Amino acid sequence: MEDAKSVKSPMETNYLKEMKCQDNPLPTNTQYRKAIGKLLYLTTATRPDIAATVGILCRKVSMPNKRDWNAVKRIIHFLKGTSHYKLKLPVSDESTLTGYVDANWAGDTSDRKSTSGYLFFLSGGAISWTSKKQLSGTLSSTEAEYVAATHASQEVIWLRPAINRLGSTTVGTNRNL
Repeated sequence: MEDAKSVKSPMETNYLKEMKCQDNPLPTNTQYRKAIGKLLYLTTATRPDIAATVGILCRKVSMPNKRDWNAVKRIIHFLKGTSHYKLKLPVSDESTLTGYVDANWAGDTSDRKSTSGYLFFLSGGAISWTSKKQLSGTLSSTEAEYVAATHASQEVIWLRPAINRLGSTTVGTNRNL
């Protein structure tokens, strides 16, 4: 994949609509599992921009097909074209914690569960993020948003002592829907 051409997005727009398709199963999922494991590491360590895509592909680890394998390769193409992207923590006298949280309601068509995500910045630099399928089904988009806000609030509670040790004077959160 060293000579891979870059792509502008990590996943095709119609991938989720055709996710139930089980045509062309891979003979073994070993290579798929290894690739997903490496992508999960990148998602956790330095690349929040692929978190949602990798999370979706994790759902297919037990029975991937050719289409899923092509989706993994597409992420690699995306990473190739965006290898110059960097996470930066700007120098600042004031440490301000800003957070964004959102959820899609019943986004997974197979079980109608929602996906939550949050992103926290410290003085303009990303420090914590996640994209995760919710554990239970919700009855409304408002309920899905509350579940997402609850997970983000737990992260804020965990982050605040660390921010305060840095000598923070301002700690606030914003919610962007």
